[in-house]
Amino acid sequence: MKKVLVTGASGFVGGHVVQALARNGIQPRCLVRQTSRLDYIKDWSPELVFGDITSPASLETAVEGVDGIVHCAGVIRALSLEEFMRVNADGCSNLYRACLAKNPAVRRIVHISSLTALGPSVAGGPTKEGQDRHPVSNYGNSKLAGHRIAEAHMDRLPIVILIPPAVYGPFDRTFLGLFACVNKGFALAIGREERWASLIFAKDLARAVLACLDSEKAVGNEYLVEDGQPHTWREVAAAVGQSMHKSPVRIPIPPILAKAASTIIGCAARWTGKPAFFDRNRLNDFLQPSWTCSSAKICRELDFTPQYTLKRGIEETYLWYKDQNWL
Repeated sequence: MKKVLVTGASGFVGGHVVQALARNGIQPRCLVRQTSRLDYIKDWSPELVFGDITSPASLETAVEGVDGIVHCAGVIRALSLEEFMRVNADGCSNLYRACLAKNPAVRRIVHISSLTALGPSVAGGPTKEGQDRHPVSNYGNSKLAGHRIAEAHMDRLPIVILIPPAVYGPFDRTFLGLFACVNKGFALAIGREERWASLIFAKDLARAVLACLDSEKAVGNEYLVEDGQPHTWREVAAAVGQSMHKSPVRIPIPPILAKAASTIIGCAARWTGKPAFFDRNRLNDFLQPSWTCSSAKICRELDFTPQYTLKRGIEETYLWYKDQNWL
């Protein structure tokens, strides 16, 4: 491929995808807003197209003349389900309608979904492709709606759905809170029981995107992608502490207190009009005992192997945070 459009290019995952494309000799075309910060992509000679996933007219210009598309755009914070849906679901419809109208011969589309769209793990085992879907938050429901829209277009467009769990790495502010707490000597946890999660380092996710763009076998399929083994959040906090040469004290927060805090945060968000990542609805995601999945299918079919262990990924993330004076 010579040119690939990346939606959400100025964001966390999109920025890593842009860099991976450029490193592999593919020209990234970046859909960005006029107000977007380009810190993560400006050094990679991107072609900029100004528009928005919620603006159908701007997408028609963006999709013309590209060989592939990576759809990363989305919101992880919103004040209501309707706001989530406007971007995470309706934005998908806008993009795929634009493709059918202006570039129906596009060679590949990689749709970035989320493990939250499938729901937490059940029966003690990792989630696999094709299982029943049961999201537990507004964010998860909006990502599932977008996921289904991508599936509905697979008969007319060469779509691959890539499903990551929690993603971390340079550029990310979501995991920054954990690093900041550990830097002060403690790690917060909801309740005393262990909670499990699959993770993927952002550069490995970008490599998985490249594998999907490159393989004809990927078309019409969906793939979960993770770093090879599940982790407890206690293990993740310990890895962060090790990268800083610190031993954080684990502080369990009673679930009832977490619910009270999430309610207050949600009320404050509605009062100010600024959505928060953590509110009463999103707390449903945090309370689940397990968010694990298996990347066996993508490893088997696309010969993908993650390069970053938790230890290596956490260390690289910490060094980047430190270099950027975020910690």
